[in-house]
Amino acid sequence: MINFKTPEFSDRAAAAKAVADSGYTGSDASFANIFLLRQKYGTQIAMQDGFLFRYYNGQGSRRGYAFPLGEGDVAAAIALIVEDARQSGRPLEFCLVDEPRAQILREYFNTNRVVETDGTSGKECAEPLLRFEENRGDSDYIYSAESLATLAGNQYKKKRNHVSRFNRTYSDYEIRPLTPENFADALAVEKSWLNIETLGESSDTDCECTCECREAAWAERSEDEKSRMAEYCAIREAIEHFDELGMKGAVLYVGGVPAGMTMASEIAPGVWDTHFEKVIDEYAVNGGYAIINKLFAEKLWATGAHLINREEDINIEGLRKAKLSYYPQTILDKSHIVILEG
Repeated sequence: MINFKTPEFSDRAAAAKAVADSGYTGSDASFANIFLLRQKYGTQIAMQDGFLFRYYNGQGSRRGYAFPLGEGDVAAAIALIVEDARQSGRPLEFCLVDEPRAQILREYFNTNRVVETDGTSGKECAEPLLRFEENRGDSDYIYSAESLATLAGNQYKKKRNHVSRFNRTYSDYEIRPLTPENFADALAVEKSWLNIETLGESSDTDCECTCECREAAWAERSEDEKSRMAEYCAIREAIEHFDELGMKGAVLYVGGVPAGMTMASEIAPGVWDTHFEKVIDEYAVNGGYAIINKLFAEKLWATGAHLINREEDINIEGLRKAKLSYYPQTILDKSHIVILEG
């Protein structure tokens, strides 16, 4: 069996190497995401034979084994998953699989088998042994770091106009690197963006639902409240473990007041994942998102980034439109694959 366990900070170096060796650039493989979302998706990981194995205990497309990432005998790694599913009683299903790795699974499981479909004509057809379930909301948007930093070309004219609007409206703004000195400012932006005061009890004591009474209180919250709290807790934990997770970030100030924040981590050498990007109040409608996106991309590009993954749109139409408006270099589609009984 695969020796799965809850992700720990000590797993970061080995996991990052396996991801880099695989050439995969999906946001789900960012160690920061694996760690920060471990409770939300019940994520477990294992490092065996040079491969990173993941299992997600979530719902829908966040359920099942992830494709093993590493360098070596991929077929042997898949065989380990098959055996683990058999011994553990878990369904044999894979989540968040991009097309190149889906093709490997097709070949491994010998996707088609020949069966009779018409007893009189003797015609034969292929019955798939893999069932694919696609969710467009899981697709990553991956951009050229240079394009986001420079906004060069006719296609980015509207974005340059948004930047110009912010420059005309606010002359006294600056972007500062996210450091322990301004962690509180980044968290204040997130609290304001989430309108966290409406969630009732203090969020500073509500991130861990361990005792029965707290679990009962959590269960009574609306799905929107749970979603906002989960995001707040992830950001707070990212700030608390900033260095352990290899994070970089920035805070946007206008007149010395925090107006926006962003955080990212490296998926693989030169490939960065933007986990959080928030701008509040009037600054958001006056070009704040365009300015913080550009200025932070400039900093990443200057330090060697060549790709920036801005993650999924989770099927939110406005978010999808915004991500498409930056003209991604790649839209990384992912599938949930169920292995049917042959």
